[in-house]
Amino acid sequence: MTAAELIALLPAVACMVFTLAAFMAFGAWRELRNACDIDHRQRAKRRIATLALLGLIAFAAPILLWPQGPPLQDSLAPHASYDAKSALFQLALSASIVAPFVAWVIWRRLGASALGLGTQDAIPSLAIGVGVSLACVAMLGKLSMSFWSSPSTWWLLLAMLGVGATEELIFRGFVLHALAKRLSRLAAEAWSAAIFSVVHTPQRLVLGMSITELAVSLAILFIWGWCYAAAMRKGKHVPGLALVHAIANVCLVS
Repeated sequence: MTAAELIALLPAVACMVFTLAAFMAFGAWRELRNACDIDHRQRAKRRIATLALLGLIAFAAPILLWPQGPPLQDSLAPHASYDAKSALFQLALSASIVAPFVAWVIWRRLGASALGLGTQDAIPSLAIGVGVSLACVAMLGKLSMSFWSSPSTWWLLLAMLGVGATEELIFRGFVLHALAKRLSRLAAEAWSAAIFSVVHTPQRLVLGMSITELAVSLAILFIWGWCYAAAMRKGKHVPGLALVHAIANVCLVS
């Protein structure tokens, strides 16, 4: 893998960092709203300002460096042509994967929070997901109206909404919730990210990736998983992250 190919992956990483900054800023805003003394309010304001700056840098960098979008490599982001049959098959597959986890939570009466589904601030969290999704579209150079008006794109989006919801419910919901009961915050986030990365190995091998490409891809997935796990800790809701996940997938595989 060449240096140019590695650099071309940076916009995707920037999207992950932007997502993390946005949801953590939301968590800091929640702390500011609930702060009872001046010191806590000042710390929350500083965190919001720092995260806003981080988000701005992450947002601007790929747009300035790649105004037409990063030159993604076929081996890392294969082109996809989706139709109704493909989308419905992917949705059925996603449902079959997440169903055992949902059944377990229901059977053990763990509550919706065990899957990352809360009630407090759910609408603001989802709104942040919409905003971050739009930002990622710009960061990944997918602003073309012809792209978003294509039936193939809409079928792909439908399929990726299923993938995004499934992976977020499992990894940032079920897995992270279970690990957080037994490990420290950082350890739980790291292990959930590692599991998220490793389970994608068979898919990458099927794509015919070399050892180097596989290592890079798994490292990117680990960063993705950790950023989303930390974002989940502050955002406390899977739906917003699931939407960002789906939009990012559409931009990266099309």
